[in-house]
Amino acid sequence: MNANELDSRDRKLNIQYPTGGGGGGIYTYIIYPYRRIMTKLIRNIIIIQAVLFILAPCAIPQSTPQPAAEPKTNPVPVIEFQEVTYDVGDIWEGEKASHTFSFKNTGDAVLLIKKVKTSCGCTATNLSSKEIEPGKTGEIKATFNTRRYHGKQSKTIYVSSNDPHHATVQLKLQTTVKSAASFKPRNLQFGQITRGEKISRIIELTPEGEPIKITELTASPDVFTARILEDDKVNPDKKSEEKAIRPIRIEVSVSPEATVGRHNGNLTVKIDHPKITSLSARLYLRVEGPVKFSPRMLFFDENAQKARSVKKVRIAKQKGPDLKILEVKSTIPQFQAGTATVKAGREFDIEISLAPETKPGRYQGEIVITTDCPDQKIIKIPVRSNIRKR
Repeated sequence: MNANELDSRDRKLNIQYPTGGGGGGIYTYIIYPYRRIMTKLIRNIIIIQAVLFILAPCAIPQSTPQPAAEPKTNPVPVIEFQEVTYDVGDIWEGEKASHTFSFKNTGDAVLLIKKVKTSCGCTATNLSSKEIEPGKTGEIKATFNTRRYHGKQSKTIYVSSNDPHHATVQLKLQTTVKSAASFKPRNLQFGQITRGEKISRIIELTPEGEPIKITELTASPDVFTARILEDDKVNPDKKSEEKAIRPIRIEVSVSPEATVGRHNGNLTVKIDHPKITSLSARLYLRVEGPVKFSPRMLFFDENAQKARSVKKVRIAKQKGPDLKILEVKSTIPQFQAGTATVKAGREFDIEISLAPETKPGRYQGEIVITTDCPDQKIIKIPVRSNIRKR
């Protein structure tokens, strides 16, 4: 190839040689047409790959999604009450508030009513069968005796069933109890007194709305006596500027002859009211003799048996003639008792322990102490134990 042909080829390829003299120089060149070709080629390849990537899922056969199978569930009962709270409204003290709560088994299994219980002062009865078939109904009747209650009241009925989601349903029976008069305090607590002690307490009966008159007054049992204070026998009309009704004051006394022990009773008044004829308050009293003892009850467990524990009850008499312990015995063989003198004629320890051969189980008895004190010839100490197997 001659020089003219080389020059022609170099111009087509855009190859340039450096100018300057001397041989052995380094050639440098730039291939502009090839760069443009390669750039277009790479760009086209990228575009094709992107198109194939987008269209590839369309070429894969798609399966029709199948609906998920519904899990199988066991049939269960469902208890559903028409209402869980019922307000009877206003009623007079002594009347009974009652309501029948209806329910239905909306489940697909037999509903079993296991238990129906109530809060204090209320009773409830299942009027239907204990087993309620699906779709069938039942009834729970609740009754609240308002005697000795006053003002707003709410009683709870607990209905237990085999409904897995509502094992116990709480029903509410509500009412407002009206009264012709109310006692203050509501119950009279005398607390603990010594036999022969003279003691009295005042309780007030306050009318509500209209004046009342007490037609009869009684206290029971006979250890209590009651009287209306002289200036309060008849409740006066509304005379004050505020038109307030003055309470009737009643004095309750304890007989000095009340025997040692607990005495609980009632104060009852009959009044001239068209709706309520009588009202009552509870009386509480405990009489102690000259002989004191503590504690009043003992309990043993397996640890006490293992340690051969001895528990003591201190018997003491501070006044009067000297005290003699005549006999100490247990009402059951699992307990044994003896006497130790602390101070002759005045203080003694009754030592009580479990019998060595006592077997595991629950035991309940009394330690009976006989003394020469006329007012306290017999003293009884309740004793309980719960011995478990080791």
